[in-house]
Amino acid sequence: MRIFPRPSRRPATPARPTRLGVHTLDERVLPSATVLDLTTAKAQAAAPSGAIVQQTDAQPTGTGFIHSFVRLQGAAGGGGSEQGFNTDGRPLQFDENKSPKFTRSLKLADVPVVNVGGTLYREFLLDINQRSSSPLLSVDEVKIYLAGVGNLTSLAGRAAAFDLDAGGDVSVKLNAGLNSGSGSGDMRLLVPNAAFAGADPNAFLYLYSKMGGVAGATANGGFEEWAVKATGGTTTPTGTASLSGFVRFDANQDGVIDAGIDYGIAGATVRLQGVTTAGLNVDLVAYTDANGAYTFAGLEAGLYTVIQDQPGGTADGLDYVGTVNGVAVGSHAEADTFFGIQLDAGQKGIDYIFTERYSE
Repeated sequence: MRIFPRPSRRPATPARPTRLGVHTLDERVLPSATVLDLTTAKAQAAAPSGAIVQQTDAQPTGTGFIHSFVRLQGAAGGGGSEQGFNTDGRPLQFDENKSPKFTRSLKLADVPVVNVGGTLYREFLLDINQRSSSPLLSVDEVKIYLAGVGNLTSLAGRAAAFDLDAGGDVSVKLNAGLNSGSGSGDMRLLVPNAAFAGADPNAFLYLYSKMGGVAGATANGGFEEWAVKATGGTTTPTGTASLSGFVRFDANQDGVIDAGIDYGIAGATVRLQGVTTAGLNVDLVAYTDANGAYTFAGLEAGLYTVIQDQPGGTADGLDYVGTVNGVAVGSHAEADTFFGIQLDAGQKGIDYIFTERYSE
């Protein structure tokens, strides 16, 4: 049984047709694939390639929140599967939307870096659209390529920096019925940042995907769309400081972890914002692990704020300011926020704890 630190004050409530060139991208035997099932809310799974896939709550949309970079709609032509990749080049090769607003180039630096359990990933969002009577859709292939130009019209003969099927053939099964409408988000794909080690941040990134190849989960509705969140001009962490904590469910809000009642909340979103002593803006996202723990590692010396998104099905609870080198550092504000956390090089901030309770 663990006693939390003294809390901050706050109110208690608060088939495929083969087209010219890319044979190697889509030749797979889907019945043998391992299916990663994300058809229930907040489901997540790890692929042998090292990627993490997560069913996600609806994401904010529009300018300033997400940047869409490729839209696919093969089902409109009568097919059950669709494929394609983002590019500024024309003509397009597969089932991509022709508008440069929806299918365009993307640079590696535009893809946010997030931290899960101390490991860095690049975060991609996928929004799917299916008929309400048949909401399931499979994602059967994802390959990512880097190039010096953003207008390629074929990826044939190029080596992928990342392949979802590396280490084992997988398909991801999604349920469009969990989030309503277009542009709300359905899956978060986290690709190990190590796949892009040494790459030029200004390199152009091509994401090829194929969907609808699994029986009972074929494409049947509107468009599918890949996007990234706005990065805000952040850079990959390279320092020696860190900041960590937990998101936990505390039923009676007594600051005690009661066995069999209280638990860590997995998959909660925690954002770190701040400015380094060198004047660089920082805006990073972490997702809690199975124990509700989150970590932001590799931080430069600077002044930081930690913000937690409210997990679905819970109400806001007490929050607990953590310590840096054994001394309480920072302050608490409403809306799940710790601010004024000063970190020097090599320092570790720990136990910045958010708790939740039953919703009323």
